[in-house]
Amino acid sequence: MQLTKGQYEDCNRIFLELGEEGLYLSHYQLAEMTDIKDVLVWKAFLMDPRTVDYISSEMAIIRGAAINEMVHKAPNSNSVGQSQLINALQKLDERDTQKEGPAFIYCYVPLNDQQKYAPNVRKINTDSVSQNEDGSWNLEI
Repeated sequence: MQLTKGQYEDCNRIFLELGEEGLYLSHYQLAEMTDIKDVLVWKAFLMDPRTVDYISSEMAIIRGAAINEMVHKAPNSNSVGQSQLINALQKLDERDTQKEGPAFIYCYVPLNDQQKYAPNVRKINTDSVSQNEDGSWNLEI
């Protein structure tokens, strides 16, 4: 499902109003708690690259603050578990700084005669490719 600009803006406004609580909610919980009752709209919003990047950056800040607070309190603690938790959170923080996931490379490949006439091939011209405000690309088929 592709969100319209209006749907994205509505979801984003509500999501930001929820503050830190919104970061931990699923699409089902968001649909139940908000005026937007469509679970699929919330799912598409949460999977949108802009939202994913926002949540990742917020969680990195929250995780960093939690680590700093634990390190600050560590001299007064005798807990072995706390040092293990600090270590685990730091490893999560290190892994989060590296971008992972698929890389999409678009290029033009001329079709051979068999491909040209195949029923499942769609040829797209450059007019159907547009760039969004956030720098991502839209491909209309």
